[in-house]
Amino acid sequence: MVGISELSKKVASTTNTTQKKTAEIITAFLKETVESVNAGNKVNLADFGIFERKEQKERVARNPKTREEIKVPAKDKFVFRASSAIKYKD
Repeated sequence: MVGISELSKKVASTTNTTQKKTAEIITAFLKETVESVNAGNKVNLADFGIFERKEQKERVARNPKTREEIKVPAKDKFVFRASSAIKYKD
């Protein structure tokens, strides 16, 4: 798995900036993306995908130990839909 530090190292070498500055930019981008989606907007990055909130309907599940039915309430989920440009690995 690649974290922000590894990603910023790679991006910094590609863009001739410092790793620290690149990490700050990535962190700011992620923060703004989450805030925008939480405010009810879709964030569409061309040839990458769409970040949005979707409602998951109320459903019935089962407790694995007791097999008792449990009602799971509806909730909003933060989702990412990949663009077709990256969905399929050649």
